[in-house]
Amino acid sequence: MMRFGLLLIMLMISSFLHSQTDTTEADNSMEIITVVERMPEFIGGNEALMKYVNTNALYTKQAIKDSIEGTVFVSFWIETDGTISNPKILRGLRPDLDSVCLNLVKNMPNWIPATQRGKSISVLFNFPIKFNMDGRTTLKEPIPSLYWKKRGKRKFEKICKEIYKKSQDECDCWYKFIIWNYNSFQLEMIDLKEMFEKQKCDNK
Repeated sequence: MMRFGLLLIMLMISSFLHSQTDTTEADNSMEIITVVERMPEFIGGNEALMKYVNTNALYTKQAIKDSIEGTVFVSFWIETDGTISNPKILRGLRPDLDSVCLNLVKNMPNWIPATQRGKSISVLFNFPIKFNMDGRTTLKEPIPSLYWKKRGKRKFEKICKEIYKKSQDECDCWYKFIIWNYNSFQLEMIDLKEMFEKQKCDNK
């Protein structure tokens, strides 16, 4: 196996963020949350996450020989203590590269867990890792869904400016935030007031 460049795409692409909270009952309760007050975060941020992926992901000799490129989608839970659990391949590329990605996730260091109403919560995270033969390593902004390219963006900008009195630059920043974190949501599924109050958006 050989080390090779990977293109890492950070997306939250679940239809919903599923929060699992511990109870004293035999079964755990499941709550659907449309806005998480604080998203889970890899310690050190995206730069540290990218470094971890490129340090530990191995592009197999056969995959290089076959000039294989594409994306492996891995799903896993980030628990209340930041540990990783139940990693699964959502959509694979080929068995050897799928195994590389699965092992990479299994061996991840702990994350900073998500929080909701002041308490740590478990969230389901979908993690796409793109294998790229040219060896580039970068973070790429996700492509807006068809909904957000058209109707969603227009509706959001109108509400952002007219109701919440944000500037164009601020609305642009928040639009990018939504594409990163809630790309599969529709506007009606997002509590904008809570998002503006609980989250931070920085164009820098």
